[in-house]
Amino acid sequence: MIPGRGRFGGRGGRNGNNDRDQNDGAATVTGNTEIGFFTNRRGGGGGGGGGGGPVRDSNRRNRRGGVRSSVALPPRPGRGGEDMDGDLSMGGEKKNFSPYQRPGRNTRSTTTTQSDPAGAVVIFVRTQEGQSLTTDSELYDFISRKAQPTKINITKKSSNEMTGAVSFSVDNIAQAKSVRALSGIRYKKQKLIINTTQDEKIFGSSSSTSLEIRPSTSSGSASRGTIESIREFLRSRYNGGFLNLENMSKDEILRNARIFPPGNTKGRSDVGAVMMKAASEMFPETVTISFASNRLTSLQPISSVAQFFPNLQNLSLKDNNIYNYKELEYLSGKKLPNLRELILLDNPIRDKDIQRNNDDLTYRSEITKLFPSISILDQTPVAPKITFGLGDLTKNDLKPALPAPIKGNFFDNPATQATVLEFLTSYLELFDSNRSLLEHAYDNNATFSYVVMPLQSPLQRSRGKPADNWTGYNSQSRNLSRVKDLGQRTTRMYFGSRDIIQQGLMKFPETKHDLTDASKISVDSWQTGGLLPSVCIYIMLHGEFEEVRRGSRDGPKKSFDRSFIIAPAPAGSGAALHGWKCIIISDQLTLRGYNGSAAWKPEEDTTVTPSNAAPAAGSSSAFTPSLSAAVAAVAASVNQQAPMDGVSPEQHAKAQELQKLTGLNYPYALQCLMASGWDIPKGVALVNENRANIPQDAWQQPAF
Repeated sequence: MIPGRGRFGGRGGRNGNNDRDQNDGAATVTGNTEIGFFTNRRGGGGGGGGGGGPVRDSNRRNRRGGVRSSVALPPRPGRGGEDMDGDLSMGGEKKNFSPYQRPGRNTRSTTTTQSDPAGAVVIFVRTQEGQSLTTDSELYDFISRKAQPTKINITKKSSNEMTGAVSFSVDNIAQAKSVRALSGIRYKKQKLIINTTQDEKIFGSSSSTSLEIRPSTSSGSASRGTIESIREFLRSRYNGGFLNLENMSKDEILRNARIFPPGNTKGRSDVGAVMMKAASEMFPETVTISFASNRLTSLQPISSVAQFFPNLQNLSLKDNNIYNYKELEYLSGKKLPNLRELILLDNPIRDKDIQRNNDDLTYRSEITKLFPSISILDQTPVAPKITFGLGDLTKNDLKPALPAPIKGNFFDNPATQATVLEFLTSYLELFDSNRSLLEHAYDNNATFSYVVMPLQSPLQRSRGKPADNWTGYNSQSRNLSRVKDLGQRTTRMYFGSRDIIQQGLMKFPETKHDLTDASKISVDSWQTGGLLPSVCIYIMLHGEFEEVRRGSRDGPKKSFDRSFIIAPAPAGSGAALHGWKCIIISDQLTLRGYNGSAAWKPEEDTTVTPSNAAPAAGSSSAFTPSLSAAVAAVAASVNQQAPMDGVSPEQHAKAQELQKLTGLNYPYALQCLMASGWDIPKGVALVNENRANIPQDAWQQPAF
């Protein structure tokens, strides 16, 4: 035996307990437990303390060496074993002590390879994106620097090549808490996911958190046995593109292998990644996966689905414990770009949202924001996206020149222009003078709602004026960004002519629209089909009005946007009897703070001239048209119809008259008259009785 000084004897003893053999020829034995991802590997005890050197007090024990004595005492055998001569290996010759070669001042954290103390906690680190950390030597220093406020002593580094994750040990639960708090931090543009073997203790539970693996003689065989068990489990759950991972905690294969499923706090944090990697290798054609009934509180344990199954089409998370939308972000956005169907039934996130809002509108809106590619949510189709009739046009087909020039009023043909201007003139005059007479202008099934936009307009802001007072309007405003209650949303939508007038329009303050100044009004209008058997006209109106204040010369001005859908007034209807050629099907009004009319002032040489219209059809220089010209334009298409072969002049005239009264085109007008014995009143009645069954191609184009 080499009698050593007290100081160096202590160092030799500590080195005997190291996990790695750092000195050639040293008979040290691996000391504390090494814990891999699926393996518990236990070694022997560490090396013993070194021999003592002569000191003045034989009863004192040096902190860093053996027992101090005035004589060289025989060494105490180390727990890690002895060499062939019965002496402890001291790890080679040591340099003589020099006070100028003391170790530097302790830093706030260290990275060592010493054996773990009794209270050691194992830390598991991986990236959410699936990037491997196994060869990243800078990670440990990064974690040591970021952990606050405890000094971190990192030992027992290990890695898993299959998942790309790493593990290490820290001395105690306090250090583990500091490291665990870093979960979610960004490292080299990757999001770190950190778990520990004491997560339940850290978060307030006293139950065990270790993954129990059956004992084995080597880490390799244990890992292979665990992987084989997972593969056996996956084989039992796969069927033709569908991977059924429901209720995994009850599966006999996993229970017998003592493997806890993803999300179970007693299991390893990388079980989900191992399962998904194995499944992707075994069943790459998988398009549907169900994680139903697994008590998942977050998608973090199964986030590797996006890495290994990027083309997944259907995902079920039914009957889990997901409480908030943030926990869904691990798979949201573009992580699963081909996801078509998602099921979240029987989760608190859905049930509580529906209970709070009395409907599922908010819930479905939030989910479709997180998963924009889905078309089916909870076995119900998602509302289709608005395409505005673009069909298969691509971005390259459109190629707009920005900024787009401001254009004037638009009408798709002269007949539409004449009809719309006549309708708006009559409507707005009655709106200002006697709204009760407008009841006949609305269909019995018509709808009306209005929205108040209370924010300060750009014009008001530039002039330093405050936002308008909307006290007289807010009570029935159907602004969906402010009105969340389903009942209020329903009651603020008016149905039928009487309800629209009495409960809606009559409650507005008295108004005045200036129809003499064409610059204050903007109209876009065109014919459209598919809403009714007859062709309808869509009207988009922008303008301003003035509130009439008794005793005051000028009232406050308001800006508005209004859209109408109008159809031909049926012969004999209340609208027709009161002189209305058109009847309102839908009416929506938006009220805003006064903002002037500069927004629709046409720019030079930008007059719209549709290819199928006369040059003047694109824009209107004056708002109020000549009514005689309007009537002539409406009748022009009918009067130009030539008689068909075999039709007498009298029959031809009756067919043209029926066209004007019903909107039928010439061939169908002849058929109707033949069926009614060439009696025009009977023909009109026959059309009204069978309007819902008359095909689309039977109506005039245009129908006004």
